[in-house]
Amino acid sequence: MTPPKIDRTRRAEIGAEKRSRTRAALLDAARELFGKEGGGSTRIEELCEAAAIARGTFYNYFTSMDVLQAELFEDLTMRFDQAVHVAFEDLHTPAERTCAAIRYYLHHAVSDRQWGWGMVNTGMGIGLFRNAVSQRVIESIQEGIDAKDFSISTAEVGRDILLGAGLAAAITLLNGQAEIGHIEEVAVGVLQSLGVSASQARQLVEQPIKQLG
Repeated sequence: MTPPKIDRTRRAEIGAEKRSRTRAALLDAARELFGKEGGGSTRIEELCEAAAIARGTFYNYFTSMDVLQAELFEDLTMRFDQAVHVAFEDLHTPAERTCAAIRYYLHHAVSDRQWGWGMVNTGMGIGLFRNAVSQRVIESIQEGIDAKDFSISTAEVGRDILLGAGLAAAITLLNGQAEIGHIEEVAVGVLQSLGVSASQARQLVEQPIKQLG
């Protein structure tokens, strides 16, 4: 019995579905491997083995490991950033939002260690943080400078302080080298570095932050 013919449109759909599944398998494997301590040294061979694909297939989807890391980092940050920005609707000043952002990021890194290590390993592997994240932070710091919340010389200096401190603190916490209270102390230090007074920084850190949706 002759099998039924598949028309070109359906054949293309089947091919697209297969490519989509393979790409998802690669990202799932990357999420697991980069989401571990030491995951930043993950090799393409390990990734392909975890995704059950041949090494050559990897290059049909990503031109390099850096490109895959960048996409994984974007995936890790996107949904979390969206939830944080919804929470920002209840906050009125750049200083409040900056303080909350630091605390949300570090608390989430501790509560979801796979996410935390994934952020550390992919962020470091592609030059600390991607341009999209870096630009959002610059805009937020500049807003604080314009509103006189911050007295830091430039938004770029503020970005480097905030992102550098956040990354270092995440590693410290994930390695178990500090207790959870370290998060609030880091937030106070970053705010003071941006030009917020010690008393105001402490006041901001003591404010409760609502649960993310």
